[in-house]
Amino acid sequence: MSKYWKKPIKEEWYKNAITNETVKWAEEFGTHLAKKGDIAYSDNELKQKKTDRKGNLIKRTILTTSQLRKFFGEVKRQQAQGFNKSEFVLLKPKLAYAVGRAKDEDAKVHDFYHVLAPVIMGVETEKEFKNFIKIFEAIVAYHKAAEESNLITENI
Repeated sequence: MSKYWKKPIKEEWYKNAITNETVKWAEEFGTHLAKKGDIAYSDNELKQKKTDRKGNLIKRTILTTSQLRKFFGEVKRQQAQGFNKSEFVLLKPKLAYAVGRAKDEDAKVHDFYHVLAPVIMGVETEKEFKNFIKIFEAIVAYHKAAEESNLITENI
């Protein structure tokens, strides 16, 4: 069983149409990426996880705003230029680079990669590209909302 996010983007969402289910999924995923201290593992995987010197479980590193914005900026740049499959598929190695830079093997950038990489490779048409952008914008919006919620909670 993979330790990464278990709910992929459904092909029908980017191939056909965005639905209420898509928006609900984007909210869950965007919130997960920004949520501090959550752990997306099964009980068996938790038993194998690392602990710090005090025996506390080491928690997953969030997907930072700068990581998300860097990728989002590239997607928006491509949107402004119009869909080009050759350019679009190059987003996958850019994501892989971000994963490679992550110091934490459990960083949520891994979840981000494992969810978006298959979609990037599956997008074939302008319509699918536009649907991908809508889904991605929803993820960014919910990530921002969850991040703001984290800040409010920390300051209380």
